[in-house]
Amino acid sequence: TWAASSAAADPACDRVRAEASAEAALLYAPRVELEGARAPGVPSASDPSDRADGLQARVAVALSPIDMLRGRAVERVADAECVRDAVAQDIERVLAVGPRAGELEAVDAELAFLAAEAPGIEAMVVEAVDRLAHGRATALEVDELRHRQRMLTHRTADLRHTRIILVELVGAAPARASLPRLAAAYQVAALAVDHRRGATRALSAWRVEVRGGAAASDQLDWFVVAEVGVSLGRPWQRAAERRLVRAHARELRDDDRSPVARLARLRRTLAESAAALAAEVVALDAELAERAADQARLEGLDGDAARTLRARASFDRIELQARRIGLAALATSHRSLAGDPP
Repeated sequence: TWAASSAAADPACDRVRAEASAEAALLYAPRVELEGARAPGVPSASDPSDRADGLQARVAVALSPIDMLRGRAVERVADAECVRDAVAQDIERVLAVGPRAGELEAVDAELAFLAAEAPGIEAMVVEAVDRLAHGRATALEVDELRHRQRMLTHRTADLRHTRIILVELVGAAPARASLPRLAAAYQVAALAVDHRRGATRALSAWRVEVRGGAAASDQLDWFVVAEVGVSLGRPWQRAAERRLVRAHARELRDDDRSPVARLARLRRTLAESAAALAAEVVALDAELAERAADQARLEGLDGDAARTLRARASFDRIELQARRIGLAALATSHRSLAGDPP
């Protein structure tokens, strides 16, 4: 998934995994033990005057399969935490943007449209200036076209400035998942951490160890000790683990401070915004259709007055179309983030 790939490239995740590896390294390896003991002298049954001095030295190697499993469990907890933190970072970035999510795509769409229309706008102004030079247009008409061209230029400059701010705010890349998908991914990742921590704690109920070595007192001999044990509290621990998972799931769902609840509120906001934007796009489409019909009627007219009217109508269309493209892109982004079909 995208969360796992993000976690693999995250420096913070490298730190978490390194800490887990440092702890697991001691659990994987066998343990060397040196012991010195003195027991009270015990008389021999056959000769009560014969008392051993009770001094003994031991050297042993201890190996615990449970510790080795615990080392692997610690590393699995670190992996789960990395995935959870990667999803959390995506969520925090989306929440930091809030209702402005999708504006970057809308700005890019409007800028692309204005850039494509710029040569045509310049050609209309040049044509009007040429007609003014030949006395077929008034200075007022040319000034009007130049003013509207400057307004579109200012609009382009404003959009570029807005884009710089948005890139700083949201990054150059858009969100990689819808809000419902992000919420579901976080729930799965957070509960996976609980499950893996629970599996690590469950190993603490068991003790399995093999120790072997040599003991020296009056003579040198070898020994092997195998230990197997289990805590009687394991059934209560298992019940507490299940209660923990259920409580965490309720917390994620119901606590207003949880990322899942915050995403749900943002999703409702974006869905309402998408509906309002869609209604405005429908109104603009109707207005553009009327302007297109008016412009079609002007195409059949000839003369300088008709050219001026066509230039005005073209500016009207460009201004409306630019707004329509930006709003439509924003509505599409909001629907996509809210998890609604386009």
